[in-house]
Amino acid sequence: MRISWIMILLVVILAAPAVQAQTDPAPKLYRWTDKDGKEHYTDSLPAEAVDAARAELNKASGSTVSKVERAMTDDERAQKAREAETAAAAAKIEADRLQNDRTLLSSYSSESELQKTYSERLILVEESVKSAQVGINSQRGSLASLLAHATDRELAGQAVDARTLENLGDAHRQLGEQKHALQRREAERKDLQNELDDLLARYRELKANPPAEPEAAARQTPVPKTGA
Repeated sequence: MRISWIMILLVVILAAPAVQAQTDPAPKLYRWTDKDGKEHYTDSLPAEAVDAARAELNKASGSTVSKVERAMTDDERAQKAREAETAAAAAKIEADRLQNDRTLLSSYSSESELQKTYSERLILVEESVKSAQVGINSQRGSLASLLAHATDRELAGQAVDARTLENLGDAHRQLGEQKHALQRREAERKDLQNELDDLLARYRELKANPPAEPEAAARQTPVPKTGA
């Protein structure tokens, strides 16, 4: 019985190093590249290699445990941020375009309906243009009368009174304002017509090639394959 206990104790003592070897982590080896492109192998990672590209190796087997890319420079980080910002802006523009296309198709059942809606707006703008033109003609008539009155007084050897001079100044100012108003109305009419022309062209394109619905587009988007 005493011999059996001695044998058991001996087995435990002999097995302890093997168990310890199984539980201890495998020794590490680092492979890293310095700023000059030279490759190094070290048991620990020096301070100068913290931002360098490196690989952690199993010292016993030589197999790669993990890899770390080198840290980006400030310029590289700034460039990456700019690229991300540009990509985000482009994605938003594309998303807005798709949304506008769907809104255009859902708002008008036919090309004639689109034309009718804009025709009504164009009529209103055209009326405002005509109204501005009438106002300009009327103001020109008033200014001509005031000028004729002032000319008659000067020809008669009389001084032009302050009230007439003030009215002439007001008439000139109002005529200028009405001309600017007419220019704004005409620009509005031109912009509205251009908008209609662009929408009609886009509407015809979308009718010929309708955009995919969001659900269908999502189904068509390929799912990236993951490694085994």
